[in-house]
Amino acid sequence: MEKHNDATYTLDDLMDILKVSRRTLQNYIRKGSLKAFRVGNKWRVTKKQYEEFIEKNKNRNGDK
Repeated sequence: MEKHNDATYTLDDLMDILKVSRRTLQNYIRKGSLKAFRVGNKWRVTKKQYEEFIEKNKNRNGDK
């Protein structure tokens, strides 16, 4: 059996980290640009999924 040691973030965590609204995060998830999964009625994002999102989007705001 494979073990997963990935940390997970809630949308509240990501709102604080990324300084965006819940609606913005939900839009990213709905569009597929931020991969997430549900536990009950709460969204979760693994550290790996978060890092992939950041890597794909790091140059969108002029950061180089």
